[in-house]
This record gives sequence, C-alpha cells and structure tokens, in this order.
Amino acid sequence: MVGDPELIAQYAQMHARRVYGATSVKNLRFLRPEIKLRRPRSILDYGCGQSRLLDELDLGYPVELYRYDPAIPDYAAKPEATVDLLLNIDVLEHIEESDLDTVLAEMRAACRDAIIIVDTKPASAVLPDGRNAHVTLRPHDWWRDRLSAVFGPLYPMQTVRRSRAGFKTWRRAPAETLRYHAMRTAEDAAHYAKRLIRMRRGGT
Repeated sequence: MVGDPELIAQYAQMHARRVYGATSVKNLRFLRPEIKLRRPRSILDYGCGQSRLLDELDLGYPVELYRYDPAIPDYAAKPEATVDLLLNIDVLEHIEESDLDTVLAEMRAACRDAIIIVDTKPASAVLPDGRNAHVTLRPHDWWRDRLSAVFGPLYPMQTVRRSRAGFKTWRRAPAETLRYHAMRTAEDAAHYAKRLIRMRRGGT
C-alpha cells in the first residue's frame, strides 16, 4: 500500500460513516464513449471509493473489472494484473503531494492506458483531523505537467465541471470522431431525460 497510512485511515473513517467518494459516476456520460471506442478488455478503478462506477459502466461487451481503494476494506488488496485501462477519477487531490510520485508510479505500472480526472477546488467534506478532504490543490496546468512526466503525452478529457482537470493517455483517431459525437449525444440525451424524470417525481 502506498500513501500516508494515517491519511488513509481518516478516509476509511469517512467511508465507514456515510456515502462518500461516489462523484466518479457523474462523469460517466463523458467516460463511456471514450472507453467504448478504446475497447479495453480489462479495467482497474484505482481509488474506487464505494465503487459504483464499474457497476454502472455497462460497455456492452465482456470486460474484466478490478477495484482498488486502500480506504475500503473490500478493495484494499491491489490487483496484481496489468490492465488495459486504469480509471482514476477524483482521487489524486486526496493524496498528499509528498506521496504523489510513488502513487503515480504505481498507477503507471498497473496499466497500458489511463483516464485521470482531478478536482482542482476545495472539497465540501472535511477530514476528521479538520483538514479539507482535498489535501493537494493545484491548477490544471500543474497536474498536466506532473502527470505527463509519468504517463507521457496526455490528451484532454471532458469532465462534468470546469474545476476538474481531465486527461487520457491516447489520442482519438480522426476516423472515430463521428462515432464519438454520436455516442456523446446519446449519453447526454439519456442523462437529461433521467434528470427530467427525477424532477417530475420530486414535484409530485
């Protein structure tokens, strides 16, 4: 296990008390088209939190799914497999800056490709020791430079909020552009249809 054990223990306390760390699902409509086009056969959700993301990914073809989060007992054992794709969504801002190089090296060794999204704004949650839950707050460019030093060239990844810095390790082929936009349109339509249904139910 890499990272500060005391900090990991504080996140474990937060997870044990309430639903926490599930924001990755909000990025699903941006993630799924990119993943479907890349068509990985194995995926690791590194820093999976309470782990809804892989359950809802639904790529439409068989894929091996792995989860890792040292603050969640069920997922605290890091898988040994090297996967086609590593997902790291809203995780790195929870790692102290002094531990980032070690964590990033472990992530790089675990995968062939990666999608990484980092929040650059303070969290609404506070750690048991009183610190903001986002212990490393840096701007987009800082994260791009830090990550590219480990992963090589990075390409922009659209995210649900502008405060998040999103990157992937591959460039989408020009021939895939039309298909990508068609999938994104379908994802947005489904997303807003669900929101409308929830609003109507809330008003009745």
